[in-house]
Amino acid sequence: MDPKEIGLIDNRNESLWNDLNKTHSININLGNHPNYACDSSNNDSTIIVPEKNIDIDSFTHELLHILIRQKGLFFGSSLENLVLGNEILSQVFSDELIEHFANCIDHIKMLPIYLDLGFDKKKFIIDYDVNKCTKSEIKQIKENYKVRGNYLGEAVDFYIAKYISIKADPKQHINYPKSLTELKNIDSKLFGILDKCINDWKKMPIESENIMDDDYRSISFELYQSLCDWTDGKTFV
Repeated sequence: MDPKEIGLIDNRNESLWNDLNKTHSININLGNHPNYACDSSNNDSTIIVPEKNIDIDSFTHELLHILIRQKGLFFGSSLENLVLGNEILSQVFSDELIEHFANCIDHIKMLPIYLDLGFDKKKFIIDYDVNKCTKSEIKQIKENYKVRGNYLGEAVDFYIAKYISIKADPKQHINYPKSLTELKNIDSKLFGILDKCINDWKKMPIESENIMDDDYRSISFELYQSLCDWTDGKTFV
């Protein structure tokens, strides 16, 4: 199916579409789907398109996920492989968190490109108007993070999820500075580890000067090592 024929390509994203098709085989799955999504394996990708919601903004969002693959930035996969090999970290990094973290990491790189193409920030994600870290969620973390000297793995998982949700949100909610301060007060060391990872990721150019460069692996491995150091001596339940 030609996406141009159904209104998914215009002058803003046509060059992106053409460039991606030089290295990827992209199929369009138009059907009774609830949301846009992208399924990729190697250089084959399928973009899920809801037939009742032909939306060029959402389609371009999925194209940018493919762009991240095209550039060889597999941060999520790298982190997943490291975490799955560590019994302790597996208690605080659920499969859902790894998927969420990887998606947010992609979004951090994708958003500036999306805006440069001329698309509306408000349409970058479907839950743009949602506060990604509410006062009640901060309260929940505080109450469950550490109980009788033990760390609750699910609470740490939730802490990391809230941190990365804030950092990847295109709409910087008015409460976010306070929420970040609260998270830092709960665990300043973990906060610093996550902050360094995201700052390093933002600084890393999407275009590698050397085909052998694996900067994203260095960032994910440093995150893994720092998390291992953070868990040392702690008990998780």
